[in-house]
Amino acid sequence: MSSINKIPFKVSARTARLIGRENIATAKGAIIELVKNGYDADSPVSIVFFDNLLSTFHETIPRHLKQQYIDKGVEKDLLDKIYTYQDDEYILRKNIDENIILAFKNKISKLSVLYIIDAGEGMTEDIIRNNWMTIGTDNKAINYFTKSGRVKAGAKGIGRFALDKLGSKCEMITVFDRNSHDRDTNLDASETSISGYRWLVNWEDFEGDFKTIENVSAELMGLPSFNLKEELKKIIPSHLFEKIQNCPDFDHGTILKISDLRDNWDDYYVEQVYSDLEVLVPPKETNEFEIYLLSSLSPTQYGEVLGSICDDFDYKIIAKADDKQNVSIKIIRNEYDILSIPSEFFSRSSMQKKHYTKEDFIKGYWETNKSFSELLPGFKSVDSDKTFDDIGVFEFTFYFLKRTFTTPDAKRFFYKSFASNSRKDWLQKFGGVKLFRDNFRVRPYGEVKDVAFDWLSLGNRKAASPAGIANKEGGYRVEPENVAGSIKISRLTNVNFEDKSSREGLQENKTFQIFKTLIASIINEFESDRAYIAREMSNFDDERYSDIRSRQEAEELAKRILEKSRANKSTEHGKSTTNNQSKNTSDIKDKELAIIAELNEKKDEEIERLKEEQKVLRGLASSGIVLASFSHDLSKLNNVLESRVDKVKKLIKEKIDEATYKNEEDRKNPYKLLEKIKTQDLKIKNWLNFSLGAARKDKRKRKQLFLKKYFHDFKSDWSSVLESRAIELDISQIEELDMRVFEIDFDSIFNNLLVNTIDAFNLSTTENRAISISIKSDSRSIIFEYKDNGPGISKDVVNPEVIFKPLFTTKRNIYSGEEEGTGLGMWLVKSITEENDGKVNLLYPEKGFAIRLTFPIKFRR
Repeated sequence: MSSINKIPFKVSARTARLIGRENIATAKGAIIELVKNGYDADSPVSIVFFDNLLSTFHETIPRHLKQQYIDKGVEKDLLDKIYTYQDDEYILRKNIDENIILAFKNKISKLSVLYIIDAGEGMTEDIIRNNWMTIGTDNKAINYFTKSGRVKAGAKGIGRFALDKLGSKCEMITVFDRNSHDRDTNLDASETSISGYRWLVNWEDFEGDFKTIENVSAELMGLPSFNLKEELKKIIPSHLFEKIQNCPDFDHGTILKISDLRDNWDDYYVEQVYSDLEVLVPPKETNEFEIYLLSSLSPTQYGEVLGSICDDFDYKIIAKADDKQNVSIKIIRNEYDILSIPSEFFSRSSMQKKHYTKEDFIKGYWETNKSFSELLPGFKSVDSDKTFDDIGVFEFTFYFLKRTFTTPDAKRFFYKSFASNSRKDWLQKFGGVKLFRDNFRVRPYGEVKDVAFDWLSLGNRKAASPAGIANKEGGYRVEPENVAGSIKISRLTNVNFEDKSSREGLQENKTFQIFKTLIASIINEFESDRAYIAREMSNFDDERYSDIRSRQEAEELAKRILEKSRANKSTEHGKSTTNNQSKNTSDIKDKELAIIAELNEKKDEEIERLKEEQKVLRGLASSGIVLASFSHDLSKLNNVLESRVDKVKKLIKEKIDEATYKNEEDRKNPYKLLEKIKTQDLKIKNWLNFSLGAARKDKRKRKQLFLKKYFHDFKSDWSSVLESRAIELDISQIEELDMRVFEIDFDSIFNNLLVNTIDAFNLSTTENRAISISIKSDSRSIIFEYKDNGPGISKDVVNPEVIFKPLFTTKRNIYSGEEEGTGLGMWLVKSITEENDGKVNLLYPEKGFAIRLTFPIKFRR
């Protein structure tokens, strides 16, 4: 047997291009990565300087600029073909050949230079060789903290390859802080006479066939005596350098000079970088790290990059999560003109609730504390990975700013006035929820005009529930274009939030998915508050400005007018009309009233028709819930249901004649049992057509419903599903009653209750699973009680009545924590019962779930 040789891997030089130019998404992102390096070097400042004056095509240039072009290698003859001297400056000639213009633009495009400068601790030769020149170094991943105590923003060890994304050539001058590096004892003995280093690389050297990375090198030379600040004054014009407030001494630091730039950096693109840097770090009162952007092309336009603090908002949330999975939430209201709200509004019983009194409005905010489980009710019970433990500490600041409003809405909801255009401009620049880790933004979350702007999927929530703010059924969701905010996490406390290697966002693991769902639930606290107030203000407005006559009085009046009009037509039919003027006037008035009354009658008919359609939709909604829960189980049986019993009977007949069991009881006769099974098979098969069955025409007619028979059929329809899940349905406590109701309404109520119970049993270890439906009556009411012995309403639901709100559900996806149920089941139960003048009451047994539905006796025959 031959000996085994171990051979090393080789890395292609093209790797530098893969993890630099091709891996980092944008040039703006590359600049931000290099700014982070200055932060990690404990620099108090980072300067991004675009020397782009010479690379831009000008229609007019002063004399000194022409000389600068010549000094940079642009031929004088070429300049003279484009510009002519006039009034102490050079102006563009007329009718210049387009090829000459193109040649000039190509020539000057190479003259743009980008500098990224910091006043950090600099690098020694040891750091340059072992950290800066090592791909994927784990230095920052292991040593989280800088010497001043900052948590380092970098971690992957590939940030320096951002240089390749920006330009072909790079020159780095670094002057190290001798005191800082002496403490680390990593100064070489030869460095006692060295103050810094010049490092040069040409990224084009990494191109070429069969070239491996160890054969490509950068140049490194020591600088015996170097004054960094004097070098900066040569690079940055004095009128720009003066913009740097509280300028450090620059006794040490790093200058990165990137030339042969790959992108066009005219003023439009520089402005985009400035905007990105404005949201790179979260706004705060004191900055320990200042960022400046300077441009030789636009010397007056830029300067210190200042984050914008939002002080013109309608609502603000401040949420802080601790290490025990508790979140303190503060909701600040700034939307309402409190002085203009009448005292009668606050006197309403609905405004006596906690957080909604006049004192609460004057205070301007309210606070609450919620656990992760309360924010995502139902998730903890299905999450075997204990994902909540992995999320960690975070802070969330959220702003809601409506862009505009109508005058009627302003009066109805007592809005404060605001400058609409200013808000639109601010949201255009700072809108979106940004994610920050250790005081640095994680791109591209919340970036305007980026696909990740709505990374929390607020738009999808709005599309799924487009209800208006004052919708009486609830369901209001905020629009992503009207919000801004910041989420702060840390590498120390949120260890499961890992960077993508592209430095564009975090890895989409389960922890991050649940985190996003948790943030959306915190936003829902604001949505619920704003919607409740809007509904009450809308009701108050309706009460203040409603007509004196009630709707019933108006309908009676319309009915009388219509009857009178029809009677007059019948009486006057065939008679000749008179020329009496007063009678004509009276006739015209009567006709006008009759037209209005007739329109009202047609409107009532249209409303009734729409109600009928609504009942159909309810039935279909219930059908959808059932089918979504059980269609998978049923589909597996569908192909064999029709024929399997007949096949079994045929095989038995070959051995035993059917007449053999003629005198046997049915329960001991296999042929009878097979017929029963066949009947059940056909019922199961018919479940696939359940949605059409639920909406059939006769169920939409109010008719006499015999309750014992109805629930006997109900149990029969569900029998196979219940048996397969070992659930016993008890309907023995039903009185001999009948009601004149829509059968489809009862289908919607009890199908939804049963589906919820079955889902609850699937998540529990309950033995002897049981459901009971009992019905009794007294002199005034018919009372239904539905009970099960399952796990009951989740303990995470603080207020059980919330289960009746539309779109509320505790069914959660085990991986993302997102809501899976429709959230319509219990809302249908309540709304249908109340539409039939009934009442719904939750009961609170020691174990399980129970609900009581009470209908007035008028529905009894």
